[in-house]
Amino acid sequence: MSSGSSRLESQPEGGNYPSAWNSLIPAPSALIGGDSLFGDTLSHAVVAARSWLMERQHIEGYWLGELEGDTILESEYILLLTYLGRGQSELAKKCARTIAAEQLATGGWAQIPGGPIDLSISVKAYWTLKITGHDPNCEYMVRAREAIRAAGGAEKVNSFTRFYLALLGIISYQQCPAVPPELMFIPTWMPFNIYEMSAWSRTIVVPLSLIWAFQPVRKLPPEHQIDELFLNGADKLPVSMPPSEQLDGLKGKSWLNWHKVFSAIDIGWKTLERLHIKPLRSWAIRKAAKWMLDRFAKSDGLGAIFPPIIWSIISLKCLGYAEDSPEVAAALLELEKLTIHEGDTARLEPCRSPVWDTAISIIALRESGVSADSAPLRMAVDWLLSKEVRQRADWSLRKPHVEPAGWYFEFNNEFYPDIDDTIMATMALAKCLPGDSHAAWTAEFVPGETSPRTPATSDKVNTVIFGTTTSGSRAAVDV
Repeated sequence: MSSGSSRLESQPEGGNYPSAWNSLIPAPSALIGGDSLFGDTLSHAVVAARSWLMERQHIEGYWLGELEGDTILESEYILLLTYLGRGQSELAKKCARTIAAEQLATGGWAQIPGGPIDLSISVKAYWTLKITGHDPNCEYMVRAREAIRAAGGAEKVNSFTRFYLALLGIISYQQCPAVPPELMFIPTWMPFNIYEMSAWSRTIVVPLSLIWAFQPVRKLPPEHQIDELFLNGADKLPVSMPPSEQLDGLKGKSWLNWHKVFSAIDIGWKTLERLHIKPLRSWAIRKAAKWMLDRFAKSDGLGAIFPPIIWSIISLKCLGYAEDSPEVAAALLELEKLTIHEGDTARLEPCRSPVWDTAISIIALRESGVSADSAPLRMAVDWLLSKEVRQRADWSLRKPHVEPAGWYFEFNNEFYPDIDDTIMATMALAKCLPGDSHAAWTAEFVPGETSPRTPATSDKVNTVIFGTTTSGSRAAVDV
């Protein structure tokens, strides 16, 4: 799922008028300096860009652009709707039109425009087009089918795609990697406990473990099957996953063959389950369910990002929650908030990015000469400060003595502040300190150092936590 591109849209219902900021814009020559044609042209361009940005500030003080992703978002939304019995809905068909429009000339679908075919994305795209009524004999569907088979067929999809195939009855759960809820019992001092995972992975694995425990299936009619995408038939799909590139990368760092280790664990666990040896299963389900439900609070859905929200809805259904229950309804609403309707199409964002967009907008406006005391920047700073995380969460288990402080990416994601956004937010706030304080402000990161650093600046800039992974690298998610 790509999320590197963002588009800011104007906000007529909540934005401000450019005329309100005219007094903030210095003369072009004062902005760039010099009387050359180049300097004058550049200064006018900066002023125009700044005015454009100011027009798009929301009345509450933040900026928000569209976060773009690939068609996996629309495909998985359709698969969820299909599981819920809405695969033929107008919403599903609108998402399918977006998928069809993104098809490569070569037949498949890619993570980025014009990129190489991605089998998991392509299989889900073809499948969801078929579910929503696209004729498998039409030219673009034939082209897609041929491209998928030429690239190795549906046998080569990733583990997450296998779970969708099992959910809708194409394969069995035995052909998916085992993700038992008993993972919740692994103590934090042992390897492979859930807190050694990234926050993004953790919020997927826990609901997925509930799905593994219940193994729900909604069988599809024959016309929605995709046998034609398998080279050897879905029933011939091996019960263990093929070697992964991530595990292959560990070969040079360890004498262990990690693929064989995890395959042995997978086969062993599945054997125990077939023998009904799972004495802690009920307790594990309760523990995983509580963990997930606790993290719905102060969040735009579980993890505030698309994949965990999808899996949380399915796991809630497994736990017996009705579709109109507050929990399921709230999660579905978060997906609606990620959906952008445009004509007869619909597309989804992986999540929303107001903290990041606001911080980078503040930095850009300050660099272009807007006063820190101006109304738009005062509003933006106040909004940004309101999003500071001051509660303990998952990361506190590894850093129990560090005072909570940080920022996340989205509107609400209190359990998962991250280092990237914390750095960006503090950079933005530092540029709005009184007088010349911002010029002297620095925030250093020393690889391997785990103690927090406190910039000696203003009472509005609180402790910034700089964390490292066990390998000494920076973490992108989870402080």
